[in-house]
Amino acid sequence: MKSADYLESKNIKFRTIHLNEVPKTAQDVERIYDCSLRQVLKTLIFIGETEPVIVVLPGDKRVDMDKLKKVSKQNNLRMAKPDEVEEITGYTIGGISPFGIEKDIMKIIDESVFEIETVNIGGGKAEIGIELNSEELKKSMG
Repeated sequence: MKSADYLESKNIKFRTIHLNEVPKTAQDVERIYDCSLRQVLKTLIFIGETEPVIVVLPGDKRVDMDKLKKVSKQNNLRMAKPDEVEEITGYTIGGISPFGIEKDIMKIIDESVFEIETVNIGGGKAEIGIELNSEELKKSMG
């Protein structure tokens, strides 16, 4: 699993969670992990005019497109289609992880993520999750 390999290579402390069912929504992850929706991090891929953008935010938040356009310096952004997600990240929808992506892609993380003690994020496959402390997440993105 390339996301776990990536975290291990960076000496990031995390826990891999093998789920007994495949979640389809952030609410499913909330129920399966028995955590708050805020702790479930969404990894979303947007296609821009110059490059793709990865956005990581808590499950209880929505992307502010005006803010994303400003931060990414791209005016024409749209959600990536499933085949584009796989081409860009190497992951399929439902298992997207911001870790272990070989292409150099802009990553934007909502700052509120770092106010949460423990977070859960995609592990690269829909049935695998990663749980880590938000400080470890910050180190992994640096």
